[in-house]
Amino acid sequence: MLRISGWITSLIIAHSLFGGRTVAGGPDLSKPIQSTRDVVFREIAGEQIKADIFRPDDSSTCPAVLLIHGGGWSSGDKWNMHDHARELAQAGYVAVAINYRLAPRHLITEQIADCQVALRWWADNAKEYKADPQRIAVWGYSAGAHLSCLLAAKPAPDAPTISALVAGGAPCEFSNIPEDSQILALVMGGSRRDLPELYHDISPVNFASRNCPPTLFYHGSQDLIVPPKSSRLMFEQLKHFGVTTEYVPVDGQGHLTTFVDPVARTKAIAFLNQHLRSDH
Repeated sequence: MLRISGWITSLIIAHSLFGGRTVAGGPDLSKPIQSTRDVVFREIAGEQIKADIFRPDDSSTCPAVLLIHGGGWSSGDKWNMHDHARELAQAGYVAVAINYRLAPRHLITEQIADCQVALRWWADNAKEYKADPQRIAVWGYSAGAHLSCLLAAKPAPDAPTISALVAGGAPCEFSNIPEDSQILALVMGGSRRDLPELYHDISPVNFASRNCPPTLFYHGSQDLIVPPKSSRLMFEQLKHFGVTTEYVPVDGQGHLTTFVDPVARTKAIAFLNQHLRSDH
């Protein structure tokens, strides 16, 4: 399961090696975009939780993508998803990269709540940024993919409809964690022996159903941090229920290099085009 120490340092190194590359079929990286930074979408207990918004530099109404960063639920920031957001904007989307409160100060249930609030906030305010509230996708990586999968598979009451989901390096089930392991205790609030119901309830695979949106998974074949079988299990469950779903193995890549892999990102945007855009 996820090892979180040194995640940010490794991310910066991986980005310096692979980030920002253009690939065939990807968006035109020369297209102008505009951004709005540090928009507060939630205030709770004296803390402001913020989002960065990227969109094409024009007046068109676009589908939207909510971006949720990784970092083992205990590190990371919305800026981790800025390359994804810029490419989405250049591909004709409004991209919204969000923060959420982090462990160990804030447990997984609070992080889920922050993401749920972000989704509702965005649906309520999308038109202000010339985004279509009826065409919202969610895209997360690692811990952010886990949170994204929960938004889609276990929606809150009256939650906005998610039209498509992209999940990279996603931990989707936690039943393989030894009962007394403390590896996620600071995120969950205890071990699986202490909190069996919580570990069940935050495992997206347990809520896969025919009501889930079209979903693309991508995962590094050499991922030693989040085992590929975790997201593949969710993929197989969705396929069983007849949900439109794709699984893209990123051959030879590990957890962090898959995050910045330009080919995987291009395939993800193509998937979103297929399900959110009538002009593709």
